[in-house]
Amino acid sequence: MASQSVTPDYTPAAIEARWQEAWREAGAFRTPPPSEGEQPAYIFSACPFTSGSAHMGHIRSYSISDAYARYLRTRGRSVLFSIGFDAFGLPTEIGAIKNQLTPNEWVQQCRARMRDQFDRLGYSFDWEREWVTSKPELYKWTQWLFLLLLREGLVYHAEGQVDWCDNCKTVLASLQVEDGACWRCHEPTRLVERSQWYLGISRYLEENERGMELLGGWNPAAVGAQRTMLGRVDGVELDGATLDGTQLTVFTPHADHVDDAEFVALSPSHPDVDAWILDDEVRAQVARIRSGGIARDERGADNVPIVDSGRTLGIAGYRDPLPVIVTPAVDARFGRTAVLGVPSVDRTDAAIARRLRRGASMFAWKLPPGPPRVREAARYKARDFPISRQRAWGAPIPLVHCDSCGTVPVPEEQLPVRLPDDLRPTGEGNVLAQREDFLAATCPQCGGAARRETDTLDCHVDGLWQWFPFSAPAGERENAMFSHSEMERWLPVHQVIWGADGGGSMFDQRMTAKVLRDVGVLPHIEHGEPHERVLMHEMVHLDGRKMSKHLGNVVDPDELLQRVGADTVRLAVLYAAAPTNVLTWTDQALQYCRRWLVAFWGYALPRIEGVGEVPEPDPEEGSAKLRARLDNWRGVALRRITENYDGLETHRAARNVMTLVERIRDYEQRVIRQQGELTASDTAALQSALLTAIQCLAPLAPHVAEELWAAAGQEGLVALAPWPEQ
Repeated sequence: MASQSVTPDYTPAAIEARWQEAWREAGAFRTPPPSEGEQPAYIFSACPFTSGSAHMGHIRSYSISDAYARYLRTRGRSVLFSIGFDAFGLPTEIGAIKNQLTPNEWVQQCRARMRDQFDRLGYSFDWEREWVTSKPELYKWTQWLFLLLLREGLVYHAEGQVDWCDNCKTVLASLQVEDGACWRCHEPTRLVERSQWYLGISRYLEENERGMELLGGWNPAAVGAQRTMLGRVDGVELDGATLDGTQLTVFTPHADHVDDAEFVALSPSHPDVDAWILDDEVRAQVARIRSGGIARDERGADNVPIVDSGRTLGIAGYRDPLPVIVTPAVDARFGRTAVLGVPSVDRTDAAIARRLRRGASMFAWKLPPGPPRVREAARYKARDFPISRQRAWGAPIPLVHCDSCGTVPVPEEQLPVRLPDDLRPTGEGNVLAQREDFLAATCPQCGGAARRETDTLDCHVDGLWQWFPFSAPAGERENAMFSHSEMERWLPVHQVIWGADGGGSMFDQRMTAKVLRDVGVLPHIEHGEPHERVLMHEMVHLDGRKMSKHLGNVVDPDELLQRVGADTVRLAVLYAAAPTNVLTWTDQALQYCRRWLVAFWGYALPRIEGVGEVPEPDPEEGSAKLRARLDNWRGVALRRITENYDGLETHRAARNVMTLVERIRDYEQRVIRQQGELTASDTAALQSALLTAIQCLAPLAPHVAEELWAAAGQEGLVALAPWPEQ
C-alpha cells in the first residue's frame, strides 16, 4: 500500500486506522499453514476478563507480546498469536448485574469494546483464532477436562475448609484471596466448612518440582513464582503413637531442635483428624471452627483457633508425650499435615505455646529416654483446592444426581451441558437451582429422572487449558479440540508473556500438561512441560499503588489513544521500564515518546520519501570514513536490538533504536561540517541506515514505521519485510 500522507506533520489519526485496515486486507497476521522446514512459534498471553474495557495492565502485556510476535515474523518464523476472552466467573456476573444485562449480553459488549481497543492499538492478533470461554463449543471442553480429571481421581468431592466471601456469596480458591480479602470485592473472607468439588494436585507436586530443572527459558520471576506456589519446606519427620496404638507422623522444619518440641499441632483438614478425635465435645469444637468460619483477624498466631484434642502423642526418645492440638495455623505454613511445635526457635509456635500453658493438658505418660528417630522429609504448602462455585455464570459441572444411582457423570457425547441462553443472575446465590428447565435430567445409567448439579466450575478450571484452543482453527474446535493435528505443531508454547500474578495459573497448567501426557493426549511432550519460555512482567502502578479499577486509580486508554495515538502509547509502555520492573505510570514517558516520534518523523520523512531502492555508495565519493563509521554504528545497533528482541528486553530495544537515530543524525552533521553537503553516496548511506532504523522500530511503533516505509517507496509491508542483515 502506497503512502497517502498529505502533510509533513505526524498525525496519528491520519495514519493508524489506514494501516490497520491495510494489515487486515493483506491478512498479514493470519496464522500460516504448515510448510516444510518451518519454525513454528506460538506466543501466549494471559486472556483478559470480560469486565468492561482494557486497562493499562493489558496494554503492557500485549504491547510486549505484540512487539515479539512482529519481530519473529520478520525473522521468518511461523507465528501463532491470538487472544481469547476469559468470560466466565464472578467478575462478569457482577458486571452483568450492575449493567442490567444477561451475562451473554455483557460478554459480547465487553468483547466488542476490547477488540476495538486492541485493534486501535495495532496488536497483530489473528482474530480468526480468537475464542470466548462462555461459548458452548469452548466450555464443552472444560467439562470434558473435568470428566477426565474425575476419572483419573484428580477431581473429588469432599467436606473441607474453604475461603468464603459473604459479600459475593461464593467459595473462593486460595489464589482468589489477597491478604485475607476477596480478589473481586475486597471484603474480608473467612474459612468455612463446605461440601465442594476439589482439584487434586498432590500427585504431581514432586514432578512439578523436578520439572523446574527444565525451565531454562523462564525468567527468574517466573521460576520463583513456581517455587512460591510449590511452597516446599524441608525438614524431618518422626513417627509417634498414642497409648492405644494410633499412629501419627509429624513434621518439623527445625531439624536441629526436635528435642525442644512442646506440642503437636494437627491441621483440621488432616485426612486422619476425625479418627484422631475421640471426645464428642472436642469434635464439636473442631466442627465449629470449620462451619463457623475463621475471620481475617483470627488468622494470626495470637488469635487463631486452637482446640485441645485431649490426647497425647508419644515419640520414641522424648521424655514425655506431647499434647496434641488442632489448629488451622498449620495449613498455611505446611499444608494439611501434623507438625511439632518448637517454641524456642519458632515465633508462631511460641505464641501458641503461651496460650497452651494457660489451658491445654500437657503430659500424660512417660517414655523411655534416647534420641528420637528422624528422617529427612519435605512438606508442600500447595494443596488441593475447591473448583465448584455457588454461582450461575460458569461451565455447568457435567454431573447428575439420581436417587437410584447416586452422582453420575454425563456421557461425553452429551456434552456440552448448556447454560440457559436467557440466564440472568441476581447476585443472591445460584439461580440455576431455581431453573427447572436446567435441573430436570435423565440418569445416564438407569434412564430414570435425575437432577443436574447446580454448582458451576470456577473460571480457574477454564484457565487449566487456556493454552490449548489457539492451536486448533476455530471451525474445527468443537469436534477436535484435544486431538487436532496442529497440536504437535504448536505445543509446547514457544513463549508465554504474563503478569506477575500468574504463578498459580502457570503451576496448574504445568500439572494439566502432565495429566494429559499421562492419558495419551500429549504424548509428544514427554517431559510434561507445556511452555518453553515464560516472561512474567511486573504490574503497572499509579500513585504508588497497583493500577486497578477496584481501587479507582486507573488511566483511560481511550483518552490516551485519542490524545497521542497508539504508537506513542505503545512506545511509552515499552520504553519506560524493563518488563521485569514495576512500570510507574507518569505522563513524562508519554510526552517524551510523543516528542521523539514527532522528531523522528520530521527528520526521516524528507530524507527517504520516494527513494525506492537505495543505491550502493561509491567508495571513491564523499566521506568514505564517516560512511564506514555509520555502517559500524548501524551494525552494532542492529546486533544489540536483535539481542534485545530475542531476550524480550523491549525497553532496551526502544532505547537502542533511539540511539541509532541519534547516530544517524550525528553522521549527517559530521559530513556537512566536513564537506558542506552530502554527496549521493553519503545520502544513500544515510537512507539505508534510516530504513534499518524504521525496521527496528516497527515492532514497537508499527504505524509510524509502515507510513515511513511506504513513503520511502519500499516494497510490501514493513511488518512482513525480512529483518535487516547485519
